[in-house]
Amino acid sequence: MNIPLFLGIAYAVVAALLLNLNLASPWRREIKIAAIFLVTALYIGAYIGAQNLRGWAIAEPPANPFKLHWAIIEEPDKANATPGRIYILAQPLSASGILQSAPRLHALPFSPEMADAVEEALEQIEGGKPFEARLAYKKAEPPDNVKIQKRDGESAGADAGGDKNSLKLEFRDLPVPDLPPKGTVD
Repeated sequence: MNIPLFLGIAYAVVAALLLNLNLASPWRREIKIAAIFLVTALYIGAYIGAQNLRGWAIAEPPANPFKLHWAIIEEPDKANATPGRIYILAQPLSASGILQSAPRLHALPFSPEMADAVEEALEQIEGGKPFEARLAYKKAEPPDNVKIQKRDGESAGADAGGDKNSLKLEFRDLPVPDLPPKGTVD
């Protein structure tokens, strides 16, 4: 039984119980009103909790390390005012390189450096080479003219970028696990 169907059946049962409570019970009005608010909070909480069940990309970064299966790069579009995204299909790995759970789609903010690294990794994946990746925050380096301005005592502009962190994906070849030697079947 899949989860959305199970949740639908559970909601119907809870609504039927609430209707029965409100129509047929001699309980006080305060208890009935509290039950209505409790069920309403349950519906809202379940809706928020089920956001990850929709199949959409989640905005949180993948667990480190992860196996990169595929990626889609959406570049920023000034005409439509979209900031751009990099969608990564990732599967968590254990420290020994064993896959831990099902693949998951993650939405990461667009940066040209990360887009270049992802494109290079996609070329390697198309060639049949699996990748292990790690997501890290890297301190962005300000341009040389901003460094000179700071050294000379001038104030740097707000867009200097010296204290912003940027996401960086580091890729490396996925280690091949050691397999036991093939034996003969008796």
